[in-house]
Amino acid sequence: MIKRILVALSGTPCTQSAIAHGVELAKQHNAELTGVTVIDPNRLQDVGPIPIGGAAAAHELAEHRMQLASEHIEESIGQFEKACGDAGVTNRILKETGDSAERLLADWRYHDLTVIGLRGLFEYGVLHDHGHLVLDVIGAGLRPLLAVSEAYRPIQSAMVAYDGSPLAARAMKAFCMLDIWNPMPVTVACFKGHNEEADTLLSDAAAYLESHAFATTKKIIEEKPRNAILETMDEREADLLVMGAAKRTRLGRKLLGDTARFALENSTKPIFLHH
Repeated sequence: MIKRILVALSGTPCTQSAIAHGVELAKQHNAELTGVTVIDPNRLQDVGPIPIGGAAAAHELAEHRMQLASEHIEESIGQFEKACGDAGVTNRILKETGDSAERLLADWRYHDLTVIGLRGLFEYGVLHDHGHLVLDVIGAGLRPLLAVSEAYRPIQSAMVAYDGSPLAARAMKAFCMLDIWNPMPVTVACFKGHNEEADTLLSDAAAYLESHAFATTKKIIEEKPRNAILETMDEREADLLVMGAAKRTRLGRKLLGDTARFALENSTKPIFLHH
């Protein structure tokens, strides 16, 4: 069950899609929607090396970047409030200032699901981190997370990427227990590789999903998951990819897996992540 959804209003090409997905889920679950913006002065005012005699021009550029970001924020807020108003969704706005990842993680603590774009976070037409901040907040522990692409389309089917690991099991269980999209058809895909138990794992995962009322089909993938995961998703015409994101190292840090990183950097469809 979800009752509070957080949507990152990032001023990127994915923002409209994030709003649309958030509104759709809020309507479906009678949930409250929170739109969050973050102004990060350190990132926005960093104009790079300043040549001798260039301090005044650098200051003017930094001020221009701050002003441009503020205009993009107001535009994103307007889009969010209109979409919520048109749909009759209860909503509120959080305007944060500070480190982008830290502020998002602080607000995430009091929401059941966070929706962000796959490409960029809190850029506002000024910053271009090519998705690195998205990877950072996932590695820092933000979960569960719905990361969406630029083109909005309703989520009507899913593919669960499963290899029997605790990481994959937690993602699958969160997908089921939150009950966000049920009922809908689900493909459970198991990556065989050198795993002799792949068939058993696949059957067990399918049985678990079916116990949660998902209509399930099974798929064994022979290739390495990094190379095949998105191709299999397209082949199965799945609208959503469900997967684990980051595992904890011996030093206690979370490390984003290669397959998850590849999917986040290359997917054109939404990804539900948990770890």
